Formats: sequence, C-alpha cells, structure tokens
Amino acid sequence: MWIQLLLIAGVVIIGALLMRRTGADSHLAIRRMLSGLFILAAILSILFPQWLSWVANLVGVGRGTDLLLYGLVIAFLASLYTQHRRNLATQRQITLLARKVALLDAAQHEASASSAADVTDGP
Repeated sequence: MWIQLLLIAGVVIIGALLMRRTGADSHLAIRRMLSGLFILAAILSILFPQWLSWVANLVGVGRGTDLLLYGLVIAFLASLYTQHRRNLATQRQITLLARKVALLDAAQHEASASSAADVTDGP
C-alpha cells in the first residue's frame, strides 16, 4: 500500500512538472493531453496491476511488464527524436545569430575605421 502511494505521488509530481508551461510551446495542448493520459494510465497500473496484464493479453503481449517495457521504449525513442529536432532548431538559431553579430561587428569596425580616416585626413 505504501509503495503505491509513493509511486502515485511520484507520477503526479513528475507529470505536473512535465505539463507546466515552458515559454515557446507550440503544441502545449497536445502535450498536456498526452501527459494527462499517461499519468492516468500510470496511476491505474499502479492501483490495479492486473489491469496491465489484461491489456497485454488483449493486444497479444504475454505479460503486462512486457507491454510496459515496449511502451517505454517507444516513449524513449519519441523523446530522443523530439530532443534531436529541438537541438537542430537551436543550432540553426545560434548560427543565424552568430552571422548577424559578425555582420554588425564588421559594420561597426568599418564605420569606426572610416571615421578615424576622416580625422587623420582633416584640414
């Protein structure tokens, strides 16, 4: 009984952390719905472990633990894919920002060089 309460508390806390707003979330509603469904399924599988075995037998998997493992593998791969896409987007943004900074820096150096030439070429 205590382990069930601890597991449910852990699932709820981690789920709340995952569903909080992080700023530029373009798919926040979908992520919250999927996280909510995952949290509900996790709580139900903690409270009723035989339910997971029943679902596993229903879909043709031998044991509930195997079904859970397969689901976690898919979730892990989806998470890796999402992180990879975010990293690529971040790298593109950093490259664009570095180019803009370099262009601004070059323009500033050119302007200061031309103003210094004007001062030395004065009357």
